Amino acid sequence: MSVPSLWWIDWTLHGGPMRRETAGRFLFCFLAALYFLAMLLSGGVDRFLAGQYTISAILHIGVPDDEGRGIAGKVAALPPVREARYHDPEQAWEEFRAAYPGLESLRGEGRNPLPGYVEVRLRPGWMSDEGIAEVRSALEPVSRVEKVLTGGDVMRSLLRMKRWANVLLWSGFALVCVVFLAILLMQEKARTARLLPEVSFLAGRGVPEGRIASMRTAGAVVAGILVALLATGLAWAALFLAARHLPPVRVAVGSAEEMFDAGFLLPAALFILCAAMLQGLASLAGWRATFPKGR
Repeated sequence: MSVPSLWWIDWTLHGGPMRRETAGRFLFCFLAALYFLAMLLSGGVDRFLAGQYTISAILHIGVPDDEGRGIAGKVAALPPVREARYHDPEQAWEEFRAAYPGLESLRGEGRNPLPGYVEVRLRPGWMSDEGIAEVRSALEPVSRVEKVLTGGDVMRSLLRMKRWANVLLWSGFALVCVVFLAILLMQEKARTARLLPEVSFLAGRGVPEGRIASMRTAGAVVAGILVALLATGLAWAALFLAARHLPPVRVAVGSAEEMFDAGFLLPAALFILCAAMLQGLASLAGWRATFPKGR
């Protein structure tokens, strides 16, 4: 038997079972990749909260609109801030009237009782006490700002709940990985058991078992890279289409355009590499279970 064929000895001798097992691995890897990419893009529940939560900087009555827009522009330059918009007093009044119909009498003699305000939205990665504190510390010293509303104790409780929710979600991903590894180990033990007659035959003709094991492991890593690459690509495409056409997915995970951010390439590449290495290590562990040293 030539050296290159040792890489794919399982496929050469037992192609049918290998195809079925690889299809199962692909499906499980696809589900794990979909979970991982969704968590990576959403930050758990961070993106959803960032889309709902706003910091409001209430300005003093009479602050000119150009100054209000200037404050919004300066706040928008802060690292935690995704968006800062100035709402002039007329906009504030229309929003108040829509939220509380029947109170139009508060605006006596045409005078607007409401000031303008700056609405600040945070980036998902800055949905934390530190991110809120940085925005607050930048706004409170501004003389034109009367009050900064951040949610107080309610928001602090919500952030604590957010941390626990993210831990739970990432624990779910860890559980998926553990189940995937358990399936890999069972498959590899079955594969090496099928090879027992062939390995005994080759060993009797001078082919070291260690050489077969190392070549099989290398082949498993290469096959694992291909499976993980295809599964991750399909998961990315599925998530892209879902974010493009399903508003709930877009709110929780993010827009389809954000999936082209280069910052997601390295984690995705690490996922593919780890999935391949798991398959290689499982191959080696299955071999050791069937052909222990010194047998």
